[in-house]
Amino acid sequence: MTVDRNLRRKELLTSFLNTFAKHGLDKTSMRYLIVESGISSSFIYEMFEGRDQMVIETIRFYYQSLIDVNEAMRNDANLTLVEFLLNTEELAIKNLMYDRFVTQSILHPGYRPRVFDLVETLIEVQQALITEKAEKEGIKTEYAKVTLDYLYSALNSYAIMMDKEIFRTQMERLRKFWLQLQQGEEPKPTWQI
Repeated sequence: MTVDRNLRRKELLTSFLNTFAKHGLDKTSMRYLIVESGISSSFIYEMFEGRDQMVIETIRFYYQSLIDVNEAMRNDANLTLVEFLLNTEELAIKNLMYDRFVTQSILHPGYRPRVFDLVETLIEVQQALITEKAEKEGIKTEYAKVTLDYLYSALNSYAIMMDKEIFRTQMERLRKFWLQLQQGEEPKPTWQI
């Protein structure tokens, strides 16, 4: 029986992502990664040089999945920006523990430089998506940047505080902001929305 190395690697990265999300970056040992993957340590060491590479490859794997989802939304001509925001909210709620792991990696000085390129790629995809939707919906593109900045602020605070109600309130304010723009209203400070 031949082992499909790409499939096995994907299974390993999925297992690593779940293990890091469950235990946190600093408390996830090599032993946890090996035991919870259910795959022999020799096979894992054939595929990865060590824990540092596992962390980076796991984040790369996770971010690629987010990039793919965002590219699919970008290619959906019928998707409105409000629908994008709703989809992003639901994805963030579903992926909270994964996002906490990524946040821990960004805050870790040893991983920060290697993680930022992945974060930047996702931001570029989302900036393009929001800008295109703004143009299509007849809204000034400078508001697309404001929207993305606010979105990332809400996502980061949710990953840190883990308070779903505050996050939903922030996302509702962001959707109201966008709906006001669609109606041609002058944007108001968020505390007035």
